[in-house]
Amino acid sequence: MIETKSRILVVDDYPALVTITRHKLLQHGYEVLTAQNGQDALELVETEFPDLVISDVEMPLMNGYELCKRIKESSKLRTIPVILVTSRIEAGSLMKGIEAGADNYLTKPYDDDTLFSKVSELLNNPIAVSDADETVTVTIEGAQYRVKADYSHLVNLLISTYKNTLGQNSRLEKMQSGLNAANRELELTKKEHEELLQNIFPKKIADSLLAYGTVTPERYEDATFLFTDFDGFSKVVPDLSPEALIESLSFYFDKFDEFMSQHNLIKIKTIGDSYMAAGGIPERNVTHPVDTALAALKMKFFVTNLKDSLLESIPYFPLRIGIHTGHSVVGVIGKKRFAYDVWGEAVNLASRMEQSSESNTVNISEDTYHRIKDFFECEPRGEIEAKNIGKVPMYFLNRIKPDLSEDEFGIIPNRLFIREYNFLSKGVSKG
Repeated sequence: MIETKSRILVVDDYPALVTITRHKLLQHGYEVLTAQNGQDALELVETEFPDLVISDVEMPLMNGYELCKRIKESSKLRTIPVILVTSRIEAGSLMKGIEAGADNYLTKPYDDDTLFSKVSELLNNPIAVSDADETVTVTIEGAQYRVKADYSHLVNLLISTYKNTLGQNSRLEKMQSGLNAANRELELTKKEHEELLQNIFPKKIADSLLAYGTVTPERYEDATFLFTDFDGFSKVVPDLSPEALIESLSFYFDKFDEFMSQHNLIKIKTIGDSYMAAGGIPERNVTHPVDTALAALKMKFFVTNLKDSLLESIPYFPLRIGIHTGHSVVGVIGKKRFAYDVWGEAVNLASRMEQSSESNTVNISEDTYHRIKDFFECEPRGEIEAKNIGKVPMYFLNRIKPDLSEDEFGIIPNRLFIREYNFLSKGVSKG
């Protein structure tokens, strides 16, 4: 006899709840699938045939009622038991679930005993599914519901709902201790989340990966991309030990990471001595060209003022920076080794901006220039040949305009700059 673990599909659009429920079920020896809406869940049910579905009611694309109904209408899937999870215990909500063919209910908040009792009951004593299509009309609180006329099914559901309601009093009494336990569990989940993913991915992406194992690709019509490279790096590398090489790159890149964080940018990746970052993703905003320019000026200032203060073990590398603003596709590739990346013409042109830059300068495209010219002094360079693209208008980004700068170097915004920046972020015209 072949023994297999029962497979349970957990469906909810709130990643934290999916993560907690998945963790609990895995600890009890179940296999767990996850989905973030009814539409994705139905596809998994049709291909994976789980032994049980636990689905939240309120979800985008397809709610839990519709998911349950679609499962119960299928001759191949109807024997799969469905538990609906809801925070609403009024008659209308419960009757919608019965009308959809739900096998059981969980009412939030529920404790572990209630969860595993219902799971065990349905897995070990599945409710017999009748082939009869006859329905009866039930009127409750002025609303009519078409319910399948299956006596045993209705009795089981009513008893389940009654038990669930009685259990609310006990759960409310245990609420304080339950909340404390949930908080501890959430802290553990948060720690796991941060340690495994947040140092690699933006929070929005990490949350989706942790809960669902995937991220839906998105098209961004407006984002800004930054590339950097060190002059003379390849000539110095052969003379460095592996430890010194890593120490040197970490010295520079750790500081770059700080600048990204300060200006709402994200690091996409590093390749050798190249550093890539972006603004306006994954959280969309309208200030990303200005944010990226501010970060770039800080990077340039940091590097150009290092030469006389570096440790002996860390070589000095002049820096080239390139920036372009445009549209792209953003997503995660890989099944085991995830990589958050961006693709598109804008990304390629930003890379060409870096290649066409000069030592310790910031080279920007015309598209970026038009988005930041009210805040920064820029120097036109004319049209310059870009590899595989042709001649492209380029500009050097030199500094914040003197009347908008707090310091003599044009690196720190003053109050007027911040005022205009806030207008920009809110979409308010300066006029």
